[in-house]
Amino acid sequence: MRIRSQIILSMVSAAALIGLVGGVAIFTQMTATKYLGLTEATNVARELADTIVFKPSDGTPSLLDRPEALTQFLEQQHRRARRDFIVVDRNKLIVAHAADEEHKAGDKFNHDPGNEVGQTLADGFPRKFVDPNEVNAILAVPIEQGEDNIVGAVLLEYDPVVNAAEQRTNGLLWLVGLSTAAAMLVAAGFAWMLLSRFGSGLKDMMRGMQALAQGDAMTRIGHARRDEFGQLAEGFNTMADQLASARAHIEDIVETVAEGIVVLDGDGRIVSANPAATTMIGRRADKIVGLQWDAAVKLHDAKGGDFTGGTSPIEIALATGRQHQGEVRLARLDGSQTPVIASCSPLSRSEGGLVLTLNDISELRRAEGIVNERADQLAILNRELHEKSETTTRLVKLGELLQACVTFPEAFSVVGTAMTEFLGGLSGSVHLTSASRNLVEEMAHWGDVRSSITQFAPEDCWALRRGQEHVAGPGMLTPRCAHITENGKKGYVCMPLAAQGETLGILHLCEPNAAEKPQWLAERQQILRGVVDTLALALANLRLRETLRQQSIRDPNTGLFNRRYLEETSSRELRRMERSGQPLTIIMLDVDHFKQFNDTFGHEAGDLVLKQVAATLIEHARDSDVVSRYGGEEFALVMPGCSLEEGAERAETLRQAIKNLHLAHRGRTLGTVTASFGVAAYPEHGSGWAELTNAADHAQYDAKAEGRDRVVVARNTPPGERPAIQLVPSKKSGAPT
Repeated sequence: MRIRSQIILSMVSAAALIGLVGGVAIFTQMTATKYLGLTEATNVARELADTIVFKPSDGTPSLLDRPEALTQFLEQQHRRARRDFIVVDRNKLIVAHAADEEHKAGDKFNHDPGNEVGQTLADGFPRKFVDPNEVNAILAVPIEQGEDNIVGAVLLEYDPVVNAAEQRTNGLLWLVGLSTAAAMLVAAGFAWMLLSRFGSGLKDMMRGMQALAQGDAMTRIGHARRDEFGQLAEGFNTMADQLASARAHIEDIVETVAEGIVVLDGDGRIVSANPAATTMIGRRADKIVGLQWDAAVKLHDAKGGDFTGGTSPIEIALATGRQHQGEVRLARLDGSQTPVIASCSPLSRSEGGLVLTLNDISELRRAEGIVNERADQLAILNRELHEKSETTTRLVKLGELLQACVTFPEAFSVVGTAMTEFLGGLSGSVHLTSASRNLVEEMAHWGDVRSSITQFAPEDCWALRRGQEHVAGPGMLTPRCAHITENGKKGYVCMPLAAQGETLGILHLCEPNAAEKPQWLAERQQILRGVVDTLALALANLRLRETLRQQSIRDPNTGLFNRRYLEETSSRELRRMERSGQPLTIIMLDVDHFKQFNDTFGHEAGDLVLKQVAATLIEHARDSDVVSRYGGEEFALVMPGCSLEEGAERAETLRQAIKNLHLAHRGRTLGTVTASFGVAAYPEHGSGWAELTNAADHAQYDAKAEGRDRVVVARNTPPGERPAIQLVPSKKSGAPT
């Protein structure tokens, strides 16, 4: 295809592409406008649905449960957004509407031809449809109360949203269309101008090149034009001048190049040699011209040996008439050998001959030696990199295992197994800070040496004080941590485990032979940092999951722990009290005549009583006590470290505090609230959680049987016998007996 045709085709293609881009832009904008309008309407409907089912914290019902308030709310939204709103319940019955005269509250909505509202209520997906009566586009969005609980739907017109968006984009669409048309016209004009100028310039260039090809070395092209063709004409004239003087410079080039060049005739005699070749050979040019090549040029193979007959590059090229190249060694008169690349290129003239080019590669061979040395060093670095890569892989695997752990014991089991491999036989341990931030406790240990106590205060570790690693050992002036168990012969490091802005504990390592291994920590610094970061992040994630689990074990009504948490925690606290030899007391209490509160004043009043009793228990509880809602109107209080006598006194204090509550609900006084208490303690009433709860529960039942509003302390009696009852009277003074 001619260049002129190519230019025309390119211009036409560019104009078509501009039109296509403009059309696509207009279509895309129109489509996006409709999509964004529908998206905006969906978001508005969803926000409206969330507002309708929102329940305030003060116990007020949601708008869905208050039709009049819902109608007022929809009218406010209509005045503000200028749209019609309809709210239907789960059965498509209209609950409320705004500015819609054709619908009435209580009627069933049947203006969806394909039952789109019913489908949305069934599967929870928003749908749009056209009301055949009003010819309006309507969007149906489900109202969800809790997870997977669809209680109704919001219907709103979304035509106003789309129309407003289309009005905003009409101006932009006109601008794009006019710009596209203008661009196509400009492209056509430039194409015509370019073709006219290109044609005249191309003719001049073709005439000049044809004349030069026919041998007219003096031909020149006039270059009065100031465009690219003028530059080409000037370049052509310059090229013609250079060609005229090129032959004169060829000899100079041959004389000055670094490669040795020797010209041989068809019989193998030397015709000429440049200075570089004579320097390599070691003889003057006038001494070798006319000699047979092998009398002046002594070649050996790449290893310095002699060529067998007819195998040297020159002999092969002379015999075959083909180019040949190979690495050889050129012998000098002084006996030294220079490695060179001998390239033999046959001449095309009828009498034959060839050009021998000698390229000195001695510097290349020396560079190769340096490269080989560097390659050996690189191999060493590669091995080190491979070791680091394996370490990184192990760190990734350790992180994956730790992320898969669901409890701290599992995580520390993985740590205890993996640290021996990571840290080259060093002994160490992982200590975590307690939730109260007043105790640091050992969670995992590995190795034969134990250089730290298992429990200590945070201020006993310099790493926790300073928030950075702390190293101590023989010959070092740094102070030793108070939790270290030896006097300084061993070296150790404590590194804080910090993640997500919180210091979780420390990683402690010990080197018994620190005096003999002063670099014991430096050679492990990088992997140690990776282990610390991986372990800290995994422990932080575990702690976060534990926090979420704590949120799932709270009673939502009273805010107290639920029964499951009480049983898990109290069993653990009981074991801890056994280890430390301390008592533990459990108080079970039940609100008296609670059913009467519900029957007389309603369940809201009953919930108020439970909340106030829970608040009283929390107010009188210690930080170490566990207060929980055991079930219904029954509560439990576990007090670690509290004796039976102290527990009975605490129960009496709680009984009086509950009785002194003055509660009112919706302007009505609820009367006096009383509770019956049962008290049991470890070790008096058993060593297991089930035994203690049974004893406290029986004591509570006895308190109710004796008239309620009192404290009964269980006694430790042989199995099969009914325990004696210790009562604290509710109306007479006196402490528990």
